[in-house]
Amino acid sequence: MSASIFEALQNADYNLRAAGHSLQIALAKDQLHSAVILLGKGYDIGDQVEPLLEGYEKVEDVPEKGQVVPV
Repeated sequence: MSASIFEALQNADYNLRAAGHSLQIALAKDQLHSAVILLGKGYDIGDQVEPLLEGYEKVEDVPEKGQVVPV
């Protein structure tokens, strides 16, 4: 199940607040990073994260919203 960018931010917030384990901190950092990058690329807060990341090794490789991706 994919989370929206907003849900990714909520998850990161929760994981940072509940962080008693380094795994939670690592998850939160990843969630926060992905959300910030995708918002910076013009995606909406309600867009689903997983479908945007499909086919890309890292979030930085996702094209900006509305940009045509060559096949």
